Amino acid sequence: MSFSVQAIQLKKVVTGLEQPVDIKFFPGSHSELLIAGKKGQLTFAHLNQNEQYSVHTFHVKSGSEMGLLGLAFHPDYSHSTQITAGDKNNFLFVNYFPKEGTRRTRISRFLLTKKDREYRLSNEKVILEIQQPYSNHNGGQIAFGPDGYLYIGMGDGGSAGDPQGHGQNTQTLLGNMLRIDINTTNNVPYGIPSDNPYVKHSNFKPEIWAFGLRNPWRFSFSANVLITADVGQYKYEEISVIEKGQNYGWNTMEASHCYQPKTLCNTDNLTLPKLEYGRSEGQSITGGYIYTGNVNSRLINHYIYADFVSGNIWGVKYPDFTNPTKLLSNQGNISTFAVDNQGELYLAGFSKGIIYQIVP
Repeated sequence: MSFSVQAIQLKKVVTGLEQPVDIKFFPGSHSELLIAGKKGQLTFAHLNQNEQYSVHTFHVKSGSEMGLLGLAFHPDYSHSTQITAGDKNNFLFVNYFPKEGTRRTRISRFLLTKKDREYRLSNEKVILEIQQPYSNHNGGQIAFGPDGYLYIGMGDGGSAGDPQGHGQNTQTLLGNMLRIDINTTNNVPYGIPSDNPYVKHSNFKPEIWAFGLRNPWRFSFSANVLITADVGQYKYEEISVIEKGQNYGWNTMEASHCYQPKTLCNTDNLTLPKLEYGRSEGQSITGGYIYTGNVNSRLINHYIYADFVSGNIWGVKYPDFTNPTKLLSNQGNISTFAVDNQGELYLAGFSKGIIYQIVP
């Protein structure tokens, strides 16, 4: 299927936000959502009732690529009219940079309760902290897979070119897709799934699911497949299907091209991307989702993604990932995508502070 650049438009559904970077619809909902603002504001919005308020303020380091970066509901989260502290698994997981102390990624679990129509966060439990050598390439996405485990996308920790070699260093948590079990029965913050690929390898951190990533800013589970958009260095942006135990090449390669060394690099046992684009199209890819909704029938079974710098939005047929079509151009800083329980797609305009729905 081919379609023109007029195939979609963006409909404003939430305005007045400050630097939105992640959107999560409540499980089972197409109208209630939480929005993470990079500077620390967690906002609730109800699309049908024109309701919007602050749920929680995180005190974060927010310079460069740090801040409040990612949200994920517990897989067994129960969305009801009144949620109390005694309700089971009503947790929100958050990826952020705490303001105090050293520069570090923190993954925490919070109790999300509702009283008198308003949601609130409490009872923080720190799950994992990862020290960051620089203020960029921090990843930011967290998501539960169909297997119930928590996946964490970690960048190489910066700065340019991976100077500390984290992408190919399997004894660090940086530069990897991590996979952990948060449903532990004892006092440990998380467990290691027994089928993680490197559980019994002394040269690998057992949390690693796949490695060789530069900055997997946004990824998604679509059609039960983990699709990751990895932000490039100077020349190429890439999209990869992340599979167990694979090495995606950074910083030996940037997309499917040698980076270090610039020629004749060793590509043995490296997994190449499904799709890439160069600097004529953009400079910082924002990963999206495979469209499964009903409103945009022409987009069904297309992976929709964008570029933060150029503001371009594309659709590419899944699983081929060939012949992408540019759907819109120059739409500003698109920082993230979201999907509701009906499969409809939304995206965030970072600088404009607006959430849009993708409509025909």
